[in-house]
Amino acid sequence: MRILVVALALALAAPRPPPKPAPVLVPAVVQTADGLTLEASLAAPAKATRGVLLVHQNGRNRADWDALAAALARDGDLVLTFDLRGHGAQRKDPPVELTAADYQAMQGDVTAALALLKSKGATTLSVVGAELGANLVVNAAVADPAIVSVVLLSPGAELKGIIAIDAVQRLGGRPLAIVAAADDMAGDRAAAVLDQKAQGVHELYRLEKGGRGAQMLMRDPSLEPWIVGWIAAHWPPPPSK
Repeated sequence: MRILVVALALALAAPRPPPKPAPVLVPAVVQTADGLTLEASLAAPAKATRGVLLVHQNGRNRADWDALAAALARDGDLVLTFDLRGHGAQRKDPPVELTAADYQAMQGDVTAALALLKSKGATTLSVVGAELGANLVVNAAVADPAIVSVVLLSPGAELKGIIAIDAVQRLGGRPLAIVAAADDMAGDRAAAVLDQKAQGVHELYRLEKGGRGAQMLMRDPSLEPWIVGWIAAHWPPPPSK
């Protein structure tokens, strides 16, 4: 018994290896089909084939995702964030009001960002969007079968002419998570409607307080690990050899 106790004490006292550091987010660019160069940040773990694209909300920029991007990268995923046209590094001074055509063209920005992830080795993809970004990514998912799961933070049935309600219905059986906060009344109502329209595996994660879009990540520390875990749980199994 004494030998067992000593061995256990030595095992507990042994130094544990430090946690694996997350790949650093490095500068990148997304080249759109209509000739724009959009500033981006990329984390690319070695040999990663799972890619996650994070798309910010209207009036914000890719920095909203820094903490979540690092957490996903620690989980072994390729991660890309970028500034939509007219936002972040693309924002003009003084600001220029974006047109309906600009918002429609943002769908092409998302398509170009997905192409960059694929060029870096991603063969299966998950997409996360906040508010306007949520509407953009769910439409991108309908058009791209490589996207295997979708996470929407404060989506709207329609935002800036980007319609989500039809896209949610057309996702088929692909997993869908919707996150909203009760103190964002419009977002909370839209999330409930979209959740009812989902056809496949879907989950509505509702916060009592959290605000709108990526703001919820800053206000509720439980949300980041929940998103990371949900995405991890919905990757398809690797192909059998």
